[in-house]
Amino acid sequence: MHNNEILILQNYLRTTFSSDEIQIRKSDLGDGLCDIFINSISVGNISQDDDPEDDEVSYSLSIPISLSSESTVTHNEYLNNLFSNNSIKLSNRGSIGDSQEVYLDNADEKEYIGIIYKDDSASYTFTMSILDFDL
Repeated sequence: MHNNEILILQNYLRTTFSSDEIQIRKSDLGDGLCDIFINSISVGNISQDDDPEDDEVSYSLSIPISLSSESTVTHNEYLNNLFSNNSIKLSNRGSIGDSQEVYLDNADEKEYIGIIYKDDSASYTFTMSILDFDL
């Protein structure tokens, strides 16, 4: 990713989560991958998804969530604490029991932003797609 793309993504995430503590830095693992930092702590990554047929670019945010079995923190509390944002809410997906939808619940609207998937008994991943027109 180019520096201007990284800055645009960083500003988008800062605005979306109302947090100036979010930083995006180039990863050593490849051109299409960046690391996400919150309060200078690495929390996940963003990858670039190119679709040459449609001439579109999108991005996939991925943040692993590992809570011990003794933890009393819920996934909702974890995300609220991580982003320092109490408007993040989780919702069940009907009969789909291995994931939850993630929303920003602001006073005037409820905006869908992503999914938390169950990886195994103690591991989950928060994923968020960012489309070029979102930026």
